[in-house]
Amino acid sequence: MKKRLFYSFTALASILALASCEPDVQRYCFTVSERTPVAGNRVSFNADCSEGIDLYHWNFGDGKDTITRSSTVYHVYDFPGSYQISLHGTNPAIASHCPPDAGANGARQTIEVK
Repeated sequence: MKKRLFYSFTALASILALASCEPDVQRYCFTVSERTPVAGNRVSFNADCSEGIDLYHWNFGDGKDTITRSSTVYHVYDFPGSYQISLHGTNPAIASHCPPDAGANGARQTIEVK
């Protein structure tokens, strides 16, 4: 019985470690096509400089976020203002239950939309 309990505990600990919201990524970074985009126009964000990301979890600072497999994403801001964009890496196992800012690591930039 003790042996079975030990193996059950070990399996549970392994599952919890895999389901953690902390991504195992070495480097996060991204560029923005325009530093001062105009509301209503499309803005490009590119994370080719990041390493080790399976899924890119973008938060655009305007209440919208997306998860993509591509390192490039496009977004349109509806209103002028200051927006903080954040990028976090994730993987398919945790994408459905981890918020975009769950990990302590990530890349952030602020843009001013006119």
